Amino acid sequence: MHRFYLPSQQLHSEYVNLPEQLAHQVRNVLRMREGESFIIFDGEGMEYDAEITDIRRDGVTVRLGDPRSCSGEPRLRLTLFHSLLKKDRFEWALEKGTELGISHFVPLHTARVIADGASEIKRARWQRVVIEAAELAGRGILPPIDEIHTLLQAFARLSAFDLAIFAWEEARGYTLRDAVRDYRAVYGEAVPRVALFIGAEGGFTPEEAEAARAAGCKIVTLGERVMRAETASLAAAAALLYEWS
Repeated sequence: MHRFYLPSQQLHSEYVNLPEQLAHQVRNVLRMREGESFIIFDGEGMEYDAEITDIRRDGVTVRLGDPRSCSGEPRLRLTLFHSLLKKDRFEWALEKGTELGISHFVPLHTARVIADGASEIKRARWQRVVIEAAELAGRGILPPIDEIHTLLQAFARLSAFDLAIFAWEEARGYTLRDAVRDYRAVYGEAVPRVALFIGAEGGFTPEEAEAARAAGCKIVTLGERVMRAETASLAAAAALLYEWS
């Protein structure tokens, strides 16, 4: 069944007039008819069956069923601190990360970033990418995208996490599996709040890795092969989500 996002403030009455863009998609793209249904989710953990009651040239009205909790969220709360990337690679990481189940995105400006900053237009595009991925993947909670952080700003937030993973291509011997094993040796099967740090196209500098170590991060290698940054982020995220699935 099709799923669409609408913010909770638009879902306070039984009958809802769909926003213009969504109405166009329902009426003209999907060519749905009165009596057909789809799912609306509010990005905060609730979803509704929405039955089309009226289709007209200037809009679409639906009747909402009773709210229910979404079931598409992972147990692990994983925040991805991802360095900015060139072209559409950062958007790809947002899209696939949302599909995988990442809870929160924090863009980073690190030493080897060569991408531009985030204009309002670019941020709006990022948000749209996340919404569309959440609709597709059956997510119930929309992952927020924070303002761009420096590494020092990101490290200042680490008290909110139980485990911080810093993936560095020059790390040797200590793997993601080792970090998970060491956490479980202390905390057992408790599900942690995890921060995952991924560098830009050129990775992190030795100075950044040392600062991460001093801040309490686990410096890990993701294996013998060199991966693109966006590939590394998804490989690490998938492994962590699997460990606590």
